[in-house]
Amino acid sequence: MKNRFDLTGRVSLVTGATKGLGRAMVQGLAEAGSDVVVVSRKADLCELVAKEIEESTGRRALPIACHLGDWNALPGLVDQVYGEFGKIDVLVNNAGINPAMATIIDMSEEYFDKLCSVNLKGPIRLAALVAPRMGEHGGGSIINVATLGAYAAGPGVGTYTGLKAALLNFTKTMATEWVSLGVRVNALSPGPFMTEMMKGTAKYDTSFVERSAEATLMKRVADPDEVVGLTLFLASDASSYVTGEDYAIAGGMRSN
Repeated sequence: MKNRFDLTGRVSLVTGATKGLGRAMVQGLAEAGSDVVVVSRKADLCELVAKEIEESTGRRALPIACHLGDWNALPGLVDQVYGEFGKIDVLVNNAGINPAMATIIDMSEEYFDKLCSVNLKGPIRLAALVAPRMGEHGGGSIINVATLGAYAAGPGVGTYTGLKAALLNFTKTMATEWVSLGVRVNALSPGPFMTEMMKGTAKYDTSFVERSAEATLMKRVADPDEVVGLTLFLASDASSYVTGEDYAIAGGMRSN
């Protein structure tokens, strides 16, 4: 059973890997035996996390600073990873932003485009660059991180949740189009986790954390490390017959 989750000899790229869920994911993938690529906007944080991973796991960790909202920067990111490792077996599209709450009426074009570039365009672009090359060496797994909020409406967060809903639809399309390449594509939709994004929302809504916890069956907000088990399942051979699916990880929180 242990071997089904073993990622020894594989290479995993995680975006938004220096904080929150991404930091937990990249650590968990390395602990499962994978070499990892630590991607985020800030080079110093990427280097710090990569060093911590190498010291704690003995796996190789490559830090690469890249803005996922920069369409033209993503081919260079992929080329750099292939130049170092020769392959990518697992891609986790985790990077996401929700810098401020904004109603639909108050939403500016700049605000919409900023969120769209990171939360939707970036993951689609990166997955499209990686999938064909995954196919050349036998396939791989792509994990798109959405949100349970993609299934529900909420004032002030509709841009973020709406874009994540679109990412879920694209996940199913990717799975359909890339199955012949041996590439599995699934989504992971977190509920309330104690991340920087949740803390940021709490600045605008002081009861947000408490309400979020109360909305779950478990009556609590999760620690980022609790996302690792599901991530390893989707990344590894344990989910070899799974594609085109969305997995909620939300302590029993309802999606509507």
